[in-house]
Amino acid sequence: MIKGELVNLRAVDRHDAPDIYRWLNNSDVMRYWGLPSSSPSLTEVQRQIEAWLDGEAMFERPQCLVIETLESEPIGFVALGEFKAESRSTELSLLIGEPAHWGLGFGSDALTTIADACFDDWNIRRIWARSEAFNERAHRMFRRCGFTHEATRRDASFFDGQFHDVLVFGLLVSDRCDVEENDTK
Repeated sequence: MIKGELVNLRAVDRHDAPDIYRWLNNSDVMRYWGLPSSSPSLTEVQRQIEAWLDGEAMFERPQCLVIETLESEPIGFVALGEFKAESRSTELSLLIGEPAHWGLGFGSDALTTIADACFDDWNIRRIWARSEAFNERAHRMFRRCGFTHEATRRDASFFDGQFHDVLVFGLLVSDRCDVEENDTK
């Protein structure tokens, strides 16, 4: 388990399928994750969990971590995807699946906690994430956690009958050091 200030992160397991299934079938949650029409079956969620577990064995670190409150209540997950070994870079995808927990700092704490694990424990030097242009809450979270807006992919997603730009945010291990140095000044 990886401990944060507001959350704990633990490796996903098969028993998490019902919660993940519920989150991925909530259109409000999925709108802010960029897939509002997503409605995977429980079987597909179970397949995804198996893929994450296989990746955990291959990379010798979790591919997906469940975000829990300090009281052990599952509220979301963070998945590590598209790992590039040569550049030691990985994409993060963070989902707070319980809307009652939105806007309370759980996402920022989970993002900071996973960034620390990536940089300090897993020898990753760059992490990045993407978000639809209308998701201002996510953009504020990325910036608050030291991420830089690196690119805008124009009309890169389509839902609700229209195209949406997708913003890409990145954080280098050296950026984190810069943030820590500025915090101490």
